Amino acid sequence: MGRSVGAPSVFTGARLVHKLSNSVLTVVRRGNAVDHKVERDGLSAEYRVAYSVGAGIVGYSYIVRVGRYLFQSPLSYYTQVGSWDLTPGYETDPHLDFTHQISEGCLFCHTGSVNPIPGAANQFADPPFTPISCERCHGPSAAHVQAPSGANIINPARLPPRERDSVCEQCHMEGDIRILGPGRDWWDFHAGQPTESVWATYLDNSSQGSLRAVSQSELLARSQCARQSGGKLWCGSCHDPHASPQNRAGAMQRVCMSCHSALFDAGGHAPASECVSCHMPRLRPGNVPHAAVTDHSIPRRPRNAPGGFAPDLTPWHPPESAEARRDLGLAYFERATKTRSAEDARMAYEILSKLRPEQRKDPPVEADLASVLLQTGESRLAIELFSAAATQAPANARYAYVLGAALERTGNPEEAIRDLRRSIEIDPSQPDPYLELAGIYQKLGRKAESREVLRKYLDFMPQNLQFRLMK
Repeated sequence: MGRSVGAPSVFTGARLVHKLSNSVLTVVRRGNAVDHKVERDGLSAEYRVAYSVGAGIVGYSYIVRVGRYLFQSPLSYYTQVGSWDLTPGYETDPHLDFTHQISEGCLFCHTGSVNPIPGAANQFADPPFTPISCERCHGPSAAHVQAPSGANIINPARLPPRERDSVCEQCHMEGDIRILGPGRDWWDFHAGQPTESVWATYLDNSSQGSLRAVSQSELLARSQCARQSGGKLWCGSCHDPHASPQNRAGAMQRVCMSCHSALFDAGGHAPASECVSCHMPRLRPGNVPHAAVTDHSIPRRPRNAPGGFAPDLTPWHPPESAEARRDLGLAYFERATKTRSAEDARMAYEILSKLRPEQRKDPPVEADLASVLLQTGESRLAIELFSAAATQAPANARYAYVLGAALERTGNPEEAIRDLRRSIEIDPSQPDPYLELAGIYQKLGRKAESREVLRKYLDFMPQNLQFRLMK
């Protein structure tokens, strides 16, 4: 875990072609440094890699830095196949570039702490983060450092089962959608709490047989071994975070035989030197290419992918009862934005619109309700809700952007210009408000101002290919 983020790793060169955007991607080694480069239509964007993300078990992703902002490179190295390919999430980009911004949420599972600029949602001081430390699993350590004792530090193995499992689940139970509680931040979680006290994790089981790359906790909890152990079998039963046994297969077999000691004696199973290859086979996840993960559902007989889960969106563990409906509605809306499902959007509205009045006065709820209303032609009410969200969260650039976009679509270009400019002022790193604003000026015949908007974004990110081609 301490190696989950650090200096750039893997310096081999590479050249790839992304057909959708007609781009060429190159990895270039320059002495002890490495640059990632994208070329398209005679132009190129090249950035020095600042950080490597991942311990290398599956692979590495990379971060570049532009001022106080961090962006994910479109190139990743996949250790299990020993080759470079696109970073997950970039495959469908029609304008491939270094545009996927790194936020605090992105860093949560790979760092021990972050160093954000006060009042900003996605800007970082130096150093932007620290590696994972003991506190990630053992909680605050100041008192323990002063006077080492088992009484002033958290030992996950001694916690109640739910809190114990949450120590691992904070990073190894990604689910499909995570919804933060009202006013919560990812870093509010500390060892000793259940994760659902900070966020709700939802599983989208509508596609049977799909496997997530970060699903170990989920599969283990669903296994017959864990269910019949009465809560005794947990991640720490097999994984020692402080050391790795030289004979991993033998160590795992000893864990298995602690419950199945009479298996071979009864003659029902042929003698075997290890258990994992048959009962925890390697499977291909659907959301990360060139990777294989261990099937922690511990099937009695090998299968292609774990399935048979309950359909639709279900919480891994229910959040606080007062927030359960709110979180479920937000989860349906997030899935709707990914799948463009009208039914999911309708379900999100059905749930969120029936919350208590005080619960509806919550910026994420107001913005999601407004989005559905705008799609169904209820423009006036949609703008009221977007405006309320932007007023309650004045430092949120997205709310200012969606308000501006809604005003433009309802025939209020001057008001839209005001809010889009405000979005850019709050966060100059996001290209969408610039594109929206440039389009409004273009429609109004104010071509010089449209070009000036494009130039302003290039002041922030001079190498951006899409804006250079548009200028």
